[in-house]
Amino acid sequence: MHKSEIKRQQLLDAIADYLLVNGLQDSSLRHLAAAIGTSDRMLLHYFVNKEELMTASLNLIAARMLSLLESARAQPMRLQTLLAYLTEIVKEPRFRPYLRLWLELVALSTSMDVYRLIARQICNSFYNWITLALEVGQEEDREPLAAFIFATVEGFVLLDALECGALITSGLQGAMRSTTSSAGV
Repeated sequence: MHKSEIKRQQLLDAIADYLLVNGLQDSSLRHLAAAIGTSDRMLLHYFVNKEELMTASLNLIAARMLSLLESARAQPMRLQTLLAYLTEIVKEPRFRPYLRLWLELVALSTSMDVYRLIARQICNSFYNWITLALEVGQEEDREPLAAFIFATVEGFVLLDALECGALITSGLQGAMRSTTSSAGV
């Protein structure tokens, strides 16, 4: 790795760490640069523009979260096991900064195209992770079951942010009951 690539990665890591703690609200180039102890000109030396910086930073954050998810998963899981696993992750303190930032990104994506593109990429990455993490009896069940898990967990993330833990518990219990008789569970 060249010296400039190392410096670029160091800046990216620092921005990602900052965003996980502080969110996207104060993410002007000047503010980000000051927060990590550099200048906005230095950021623009290593990144073409703010869009490239934010895309790279948010994709790095998503990769970190997927790595955390993967580190705790030894092998593919059946639907109920994977859904329970991901529901517990929603409540886990080490995942909360990622999930809080995800909700903020999704909210911003409704009015800002740059964030919509990034959110869509992250959404696809997480969905792809679920499809690989899911053990199914019949291959044609993989995509619809992965979509069900994804939609359910996203709802749980929102409910957790609103401190509606009882609804998460009830929803998980209902999902478990309704899927026990389904094929591929």
